[in-house]
Amino acid sequence: MTSAFATYLSLLREISRTLVSLTETAQQKTAAVRQDNLAVLNECLKREQALSLSLRGFEQKRAAATKDLGFESIPLSGLAAHCPVELQPEAKAAAEELLQNYQLYRSASEVARSTLECNLHQIEKVLAASGEAEISGAGYDAAQPEPPAPMKTDFRA
Repeated sequence: MTSAFATYLSLLREISRTLVSLTETAQQKTAAVRQDNLAVLNECLKREQALSLSLRGFEQKRAAATKDLGFESIPLSGLAAHCPVELQPEAKAAAEELLQNYQLYRSASEVARSTLECNLHQIEKVLAASGEAEISGAGYDAAQPEPPAPMKTDFRA
């Protein structure tokens, strides 16, 4: 049973490392937006997507492990109290590290999102002022293009 707990704690540390990588990516994304560097922003978005997918896989493994260990209703903060005595310090440290890294990621991703939204609003204002494009929300033009004459048909039932 101790090996199952050790494996679970290892999984929590992997999730924590992934959150650290996501936090760094969010910070790089914020810097790329502020510097108007679309190439770096694109790379950050790709890396963020890959990390998010791996995080989803870790979450599935974590859910299965908590079910196997009988921890389904136990919050992460109460993990140490339900581990074998010899693993309690390690469990407490892993849980605290994961919670801390999650909070850091949420803060960094919120900053990145706000920065990106602010820059997108500025772009929309510039486009609207220049008359280049009519802005109708979400970056899409409200007008539907007219199909070419050969593609038009007259259907009558």
